[in-house]
Amino acid sequence: MKKSKKSKLEFILFLFFYRIFRLFPYGVNRFVITRLFIFAGMVIGIRKQVAERNLHMVFPEKSRKEIAKIMREMYRHLGLTAAETYFADINDQYDQFEVEGGEHLEKALALGRGVILASGHFGNWELAGRYIARTNKLSVIYKKLRNRYFDEFNNRIRNDENCVLIEKKRALRKILKLLTQEYIVTIMLDQNARKKGIIIDFMGYPASTYNGTAKIAIKTGTPIVPGVALRKENGSNYLKFEPMIEVEQFDNSENSVKELTQIVSKKIENYVFKYPEQWFWVHRRWRYYQKTQAKDK
Repeated sequence: MKKSKKSKLEFILFLFFYRIFRLFPYGVNRFVITRLFIFAGMVIGIRKQVAERNLHMVFPEKSRKEIAKIMREMYRHLGLTAAETYFADINDQYDQFEVEGGEHLEKALALGRGVILASGHFGNWELAGRYIARTNKLSVIYKKLRNRYFDEFNNRIRNDENCVLIEKKRALRKILKLLTQEYIVTIMLDQNARKKGIIIDFMGYPASTYNGTAKIAIKTGTPIVPGVALRKENGSNYLKFEPMIEVEQFDNSENSVKELTQIVSKKIENYVFKYPEQWFWVHRRWRYYQKTQAKDK
């Protein structure tokens, strides 16, 4: 079957179930979808081996039972995020949203150079972006999905008059332009950059990481504000911002760019250690370095 035809059939199947779920109250959808995600991950095993391997590597002191508990909570959390994103009343979600450290973002914006919001895949990162865009000019860098129908569908959900979506492959020029217009540009720093990145430490292991955040910040003098979306025990969402990282003391040298990238990455790493069940363990974060090392042996 041709890839385009397969993508279309997958999307039609998704729309079929999506419209069925829309017939039910949000509470029902949340209950069903979280359990479907747990079943898909823990029983069917979708990305289970990847998550299990990552967790055992980062937390060697934890038992198999403890690792399984983190994994189960992660799949539940991903299911809850999906339910909120596709089926919840967006205004109800906004009303429950809380912000911690908002003054750090405001202080950085007051400099008039825009802000780079350095974040990771925590909590409901999709909802968090839409929440920020209610009162700020926001840009989100995203990776295009392989299935263009899903990609277009998700972008329609993300769409907001205050939010500019930038596809990662063509991002640099647009980012520079938006920063001059004092936008908040959100960049996820917890993804495997493969051969396009630099190797730094992430949670005790070498990982390929995009250094574009550091390069852009140094080039433009834009402050970096670390910030993540998190979820409370009762399921409600909140945003946490940290004090801005001023970049004047860094230069364009390779060592300086690497140092700044490491500093920012460390901020994200701290949240992974603190809230492991809310991070995206199904991502092959350390794969590029592991593959290159295997080839050298």
